[in-house]
Amino acid sequence: MENETDMKRTVQRSCLTLLFLALALALSGRVARSAGPEADLVIYNGKILTANSPDPNNFTIAQAAAIFGGKFLAVGTDEEVLQYAGSSTQKIDLGGRTVLPGLIDTHDHIHEYASHYFPEKRVASDPPIAWTSKADGLAQLKTLALKKRPGEWIRTRVRGGGPGGLENPSATNLPVAVQKGELTRFDLDQATPHNPLRISSIFFSPTGDSLVNSKALEPLLARYSDLPGVHKDAKGVPTGWLSGVADQTIEYEFAEPTPPEQLGPYYKMEMEEVAAQGLTTVSTRLDPDSVAGYGWLEARDQLPIRMAYSMETAARSISPDAIVSRLVGFQGGSGENMWGLGNDKLWTIGLSVISIDSIPGIGGSCVSNPYPREARNFPLWRFQFYGPNGLCRLVDPNYRDADLVRAAAKYGFRISGMHTGGDMGIDQFLDLTEKLSQQYPDLPQRRWAIDHCRFLSDKHAARARKLNIQFSCGPKYIYAGERGDVGAFKILFSETVAQDVVVPLRRLLDHGVRTVMELDEHGFHPLLALQVSVNRKDVTGKLWGPEQRINRREALYMYTRWAADYVLKEKRIGSIEPQKLADLVVLNRDYLTAPEDEIGRIDAVLTLVGGKIVYSEPGFAGSFGLPTTGYQGPRDHWKRGTPEDARRRRGGDSM
Repeated sequence: MENETDMKRTVQRSCLTLLFLALALALSGRVARSAGPEADLVIYNGKILTANSPDPNNFTIAQAAAIFGGKFLAVGTDEEVLQYAGSSTQKIDLGGRTVLPGLIDTHDHIHEYASHYFPEKRVASDPPIAWTSKADGLAQLKTLALKKRPGEWIRTRVRGGGPGGLENPSATNLPVAVQKGELTRFDLDQATPHNPLRISSIFFSPTGDSLVNSKALEPLLARYSDLPGVHKDAKGVPTGWLSGVADQTIEYEFAEPTPPEQLGPYYKMEMEEVAAQGLTTVSTRLDPDSVAGYGWLEARDQLPIRMAYSMETAARSISPDAIVSRLVGFQGGSGENMWGLGNDKLWTIGLSVISIDSIPGIGGSCVSNPYPREARNFPLWRFQFYGPNGLCRLVDPNYRDADLVRAAAKYGFRISGMHTGGDMGIDQFLDLTEKLSQQYPDLPQRRWAIDHCRFLSDKHAARARKLNIQFSCGPKYIYAGERGDVGAFKILFSETVAQDVVVPLRRLLDHGVRTVMELDEHGFHPLLALQVSVNRKDVTGKLWGPEQRINRREALYMYTRWAADYVLKEKRIGSIEPQKLADLVVLNRDYLTAPEDEIGRIDAVLTLVGGKIVYSEPGFAGSFGLPTTGYQGPRDHWKRGTPEDARRRRGGDSM
């Protein structure tokens, strides 16, 4: 009996010891958390769409998040996260508001859009001219020359025409005269004998041809005697019309560069504007001058948001192979181990071909069906400036775009930031990439990308899946309706085809293709892009291809978690998770429950980049004693999915 009693006491003591140990461990865990970093900021009582799962239909919706040192420290319930708040922690009660990971735009030319903030536009630094007649146009050029010192560049364009449409019928006078040989550099020399002159985008493509005078052309020909893209008359004399390699070379090597200290402040303004819409990262292709402008900002810690860029450096050069071979190390890797030199605010993500064709609105997309001469919404088709099937740059010797693609494959680079338009252009790129992947077996692991999704058939998607090609898609091509891409392809093919191939998000996701979101237009609101991805309605309310709709969660991933993969930062941004950079946007309405046709009217009230406030709506800021930060300018040019959008003047197109 005595031994039995002793055994019971021993067991009781052991149980008590285990109980105390368990309690001590629990307390030590709580103490350890309490003794950890004190958060800089805690947001709580919210609806945080974390995007923390590979499956967009299965992510966690949290209440709170703590931020420390520019990163998320903790994400979870209010009770779990508020313990990270200390005496100096800033706390924001979200009042049930929805929070998204910072939005990542994978193709948006914000460096070009910044031009609306300043008069010194990069491509056309002088006022545009109205070419009503040859005599009148030359007189305007002479007036521009009178304001210049001898030897100073004149850079202009023709007013009234462009990728967005033909605002002035006389705008076609100059390009028609150039094609007929009725206007050459010798005519320009009469008006501008002492200044190099370049008239850009003469056939209305944003990355198209130019006309130059002898002062501009002669130094180019002295350096390169046999340059692709120098057009000549029947006698073999250069006319001043430049395409492809010649046009890009004169811009890069001879035209006066714009100093970065001039560009930087205006680039910052545009970044602040898109931050007010909820964007925290933007990707685009950049020329060296523009990289310098953003570098100038980064060196001063003045970049409001993150900038990922594809390098144009080797595009349309006389020897793409030679240039790319000297860029090795700037970007490379494969699979999960890809890199692009830079930091978390400014970095490179690949090489850009610029564009393998042009846009359908001007008859420039490379298509298998010929453009008809007459189309009410597309008056430039009448002139067929790029031939009946558009501008197919991959097979045009004036551009050498295919040579750049080959060099990228050879030297281990990724292709990204590449404009595409028509079905035949996509076929040509896939043909080339398939051949290269046989020679370079690791190519499918390099995340090569095709941007825009203007025309993608089921066959395109299936071929792209085998190559692991990513797609950056622009819902704006649906939203423009009859006057945009979907309207153009309706005429070229049929309405059934147009409904099926323009931004076919459902198809791409069902094929297992990585698909991400882009705006590609100044003022097109990111939430409107999400709306159109979900409802497939154009500016008039017409539904295009309802079978290609995706759900809200999938659309959100296109703009966050999946987009981070496109910009090679999937381990750093794209979701709200501990140790990721604290990029987020607080909305004034619930993205998941707002009526489908009103998603585009949702506003950001707070945008954070790396835990730093880069935008705050005045009313929201005032409620929490926060400073009013970031862009507070006009918003009437923003497209939001409202009736006003249809009444607004038609905007331009980008590439």
